[in-house]
Amino acid sequence: MSINVLVIESNEAVRDAMRTHFSKHRMEMSVWYSAATLVERVQRECPSAIVMRAGPMIPDTYAALRQLRAAGYTMPVVVVGDEPDVSDKVVALEFGADDYLAVPVNLLELSTRIRTILHRPVGPSAGVMVVPPPRTIGSIEIDFAGRRARKHGRDLGLRPSEFALLKAFVSHPLQVLSRSTLLGLLQVGDESRSERGLDVLVFRLRALIEDDRDRPRHIQTMRGRGYIFVPPVEGEAAAA
Repeated sequence: MSINVLVIESNEAVRDAMRTHFSKHRMEMSVWYSAATLVERVQRECPSAIVMRAGPMIPDTYAALRQLRAAGYTMPVVVVGDEPDVSDKVVALEFGADDYLAVPVNLLELSTRIRTILHRPVGPSAGVMVVPPPRTIGSIEIDFAGRRARKHGRDLGLRPSEFALLKAFVSHPLQVLSRSTLLGLLQVGDESRSERGLDVLVFRLRALIEDDRDRPRHIQTMRGRGYIFVPPVEGEAAAA
């Protein structure tokens, strides 16, 4: 199978290195310079896979990725970003990326990941995501389809990474989830830097859903073990 990789990368030296590497591994490469017009480019010539740079030099990456998926294109997309932190990886995945790599990128790893994604089995059930129905947990209303949450009727304005973490917690109530387990549920690596990033993400989510983030009732820390989500008892929200 001929593999054509469309690359959106502002750094010419990086593009040249990618082109040389892909050529050695029997992969063709084309370049596009504007993430904002990605869908138009794909409509003219659909690539096998896309590598997108995320960062200040290409500010429209995630908006373009969302538009690409909304238009029905399902080719693999690998986002290359500046940060190895868990929240950055989760954002990329939530917007529709298949993978995320932080710079500096090992080009052999990049090409291997692209081939691996392309070789995943494709069938009637492949890629089908079952969206849970809306749920109300105490004063918190969660709309999984719209990826939104409200507390006492007020939209919390959750970031994609925060919503993904909330979904992981409410899907596993009263279960102690280790940091590595949570990272697995969020589909990111479990290196120590990501675990620290996870703690920051938990802190942010607590600030949004807890009445007192310094004395959390729902997202509790189990020292040395991880976190546990404790739903409110029946009638607790009404009494609050």
